[in-house]
Amino acid sequence: MSLIGTLSEIKLSDVFQLFAAGKKTGLLTASAPGRQALVRFHKGAVIHASAGRLQGDEAVLDIFGWREGQLTFVPEERVVAANVSHGVDVLIMEGQRLGETFHKMNELIPTDNVVFQMAPPPPDGAQHTVGATEWRVLRLLDGVRDLRELVEAAKLPRTEVARVLFEMTVAGFLEKVEVEKTARAQAQGRGRELAELDVRFEDEWRKVLRFEAGVLQVQVRTLGARKRAVLGVAFRPGLIRDIHLPKSALVELSVREGEDVLVRPVA
Repeated sequence: MSLIGTLSEIKLSDVFQLFAAGKKTGLLTASAPGRQALVRFHKGAVIHASAGRLQGDEAVLDIFGWREGQLTFVPEERVVAANVSHGVDVLIMEGQRLGETFHKMNELIPTDNVVFQMAPPPPDGAQHTVGATEWRVLRLLDGVRDLRELVEAAKLPRTEVARVLFEMTVAGFLEKVEVEKTARAQAQGRGRELAELDVRFEDEWRKVLRFEAGVLQVQVRTLGARKRAVLGVAFRPGLIRDIHLPKSALVELSVREGEDVLVRPVA
């Protein structure tokens, strides 16, 4: 493995051009705290790339937006299925033009589970053009629907919905809210058919406009199998990150005590 340098010292475009001119074959790795990206070259061409959930051309575009990270290269021959469609020149051009914005958008919207709502009034004079696409997204915002649900309801490509959310958040008209929480399942010992959560969960959810008056129900879902259950909820102090569930709900979700589940309020 050879260390090339850091992204604060060397331009990624220069590395790509150097590898293309030298017809390099091998694996380029970009590493930064909490993330890693892999770009595979074959005779100077970029044939495969991944960066977290991003694959192919989108992964390359995202890396061009990184402002820190260490670059290393391992010369090696390895057969992989190609997932990059553009040539090096186009990747560089698009990366320099859109990479920074694309990376910031992925930092704001790292998964399909993020939720947005209307923000407090922006500063006087703030403006943002709202066209048909923007309106199809805005009319669905309720502080409950996540990105995946917005895409389904708006019948728009994920990239378009994410773009609208990102641009209007940057402009000050929307804000991201933390709705889904991770909790540790425990058996309900009181025989009540309710989920019980710490009062701090409700305090945080009340910051969402939709739940200013309180939360009456929650949706509980598993991490892997994605089984779901909707239950009434009661809040009390001292539970920390535990969620106490009726035994019937544990069976329905196929969850054992001590396992993590995802919890979100429902209207």
